[in-house]
Amino acid sequence: MTQPTPKRKTQYLAGICASLTFLFTGASSAWPSPALPKLKSETSLVDAQLSWIVSLTTIGGLPGCYIAQVLQERFGRKNTIFASAVPNIIGTSIILLTTRAELLYLARFCTGLGMGMVAVVCMIYITEIADKEVRGSLGMLIQVMMNLGLLTMYSIGPFVSYKTLNTLCVCLPVLYVVATVWIPESPYYHLKDGRVAAARKEFMVLKGVTDEKWVDEQLGIMRAHVRESMENKTSMKELFTNLRYRRALYITAGLKFLQYMTGSFAIQSYLELIFRQSSSVSGPLASIIYGLVQFTTGIAATFLTRYFGRRVLMCTSSLGVGISLTVVGTFFYLQDCAKLSPESLASISLMPLIGILGFNILYTVGIGNLPYVMQTELFPINVKTVASSTATMSACVFTFVVGKSYQFVKDSLGHYSVFWIFASVAYLGVFFVYFCVPETKGKTLEEIQDMLNVKHLEEAQALRSPPVTPVVEVDE
Repeated sequence: MTQPTPKRKTQYLAGICASLTFLFTGASSAWPSPALPKLKSETSLVDAQLSWIVSLTTIGGLPGCYIAQVLQERFGRKNTIFASAVPNIIGTSIILLTTRAELLYLARFCTGLGMGMVAVVCMIYITEIADKEVRGSLGMLIQVMMNLGLLTMYSIGPFVSYKTLNTLCVCLPVLYVVATVWIPESPYYHLKDGRVAAARKEFMVLKGVTDEKWVDEQLGIMRAHVRESMENKTSMKELFTNLRYRRALYITAGLKFLQYMTGSFAIQSYLELIFRQSSSVSGPLASIIYGLVQFTTGIAATFLTRYFGRRVLMCTSSLGVGISLTVVGTFFYLQDCAKLSPESLASISLMPLIGILGFNILYTVGIGNLPYVMQTELFPINVKTVASSTATMSACVFTFVVGKSYQFVKDSLGHYSVFWIFASVAYLGVFFVYFCVPETKGKTLEEIQDMLNVKHLEEAQALRSPPVTPVVEVDE
């Protein structure tokens, strides 16, 4: 049968609208950069309180991940996106109305809850609606939208009042709810519960085809894999105890560790303060440059994923991140420990800017987003929501550790130690990606599961096979 050419307009539009959820995530992640200087100057909040304000979003993300896991299984991916706006609107409204520390803690917890829900459901939705040829590019839209949110905060935040800044934050979740009203539901969600007619309808809309025979053939392949997957249990216990998921688990855990323990959250949150302490370029201006570079790089990365494999991009990204962070750490070492003269420091004052921008570019094209794509590619549908929720919970823990310990490590061991620790994680990541991470570019979700199942069967056979005892011939 001749395969019709899919018309992917709906896939692109749905992917763009769904990824708008990360516009809020990016803005909320970058919010501390312009907001902390305002809070320090306009209130009596101290550094310890400010560090909790920065990091409590990650604590809120933990229950958010679990809530999203439950909601998208019962009510669908689309409705879970709608539900994520509720805590986001509540949190940003509280921030708009008060500067009291305890209420700011609650507000940041609420926004973290919504961000955790978004992180679980959005990438699952995009990977399930996208063709294999464009899945990587559509997945990278999340990074583009997150970068746009960061750029918005960095560009507007330093130059407007605290109230205006937070009014903008309230509007963003309302925007993504309005934008996602029309998007189709994932066919996989309907197939999971046996609603074949509903899945067929959504599939035809997403593919933009009218060839019913081809649609039935493709749905048959999808149904077979979904049926096989759903025969297994879907609990978190099953995820960790069933050997067939072991390889996907350690790959995902390693990628999330690499993605977050290289310090992206801390750098984004403390960006303006970092540049105030190091660069001849003003903090607000450097932040705008950072956000603009990150945004344009994110757009370029959506095209790179169509020509280069996941492994190539992540290896290159991890190595570049390590080198860039080493440069930043070296500057702070020369400034704080070697005590270079002001004249010498002036001659290398652009090192932090160059290093941070290098980190920005290399992080964006690889480890900043591809782990999101792969965490939803590697697991079958019966454990996909549980696995994605678990992966995002681990990311929340890593992010909390980075965000909360940044100030402590900086004060105790020196600013350079922070960046050299981040760099060490990035260097280790190169070896992890090269030796442990499979290539998934150009494969359907069903083909990826077949590939992993073959590897699982080979490993299981090796464990079951008894050791071969060599036969020694004895001369009579």
